[in-house]
Amino acid sequence: MAEMMNSRLTLELDGGVNEHGETVFKYKHFNNVKVNAEDASLREVAYALSTLQERPLLMVRRVNEYDIS
Repeated sequence: MAEMMNSRLTLELDGGVNEHGETVFKYKHFNNVKVNAEDASLREVAYALSTLQERPLLMVRRVNEYDIS
């Protein structure tokens, strides 16, 4: 069975538009998230952190790394 080794929280923020009218995304990454942290708790933290950002929050992602050897 695969064991989770690491978890990262990523906030995707609205970076506006570029000169071609395409949406630009900005990212804030938070590494070393506790692997046993619940998604709902991380979502609450992400929303709290987003209030400290200058740009609007678009999406919250959790990236998990597993040892599958």
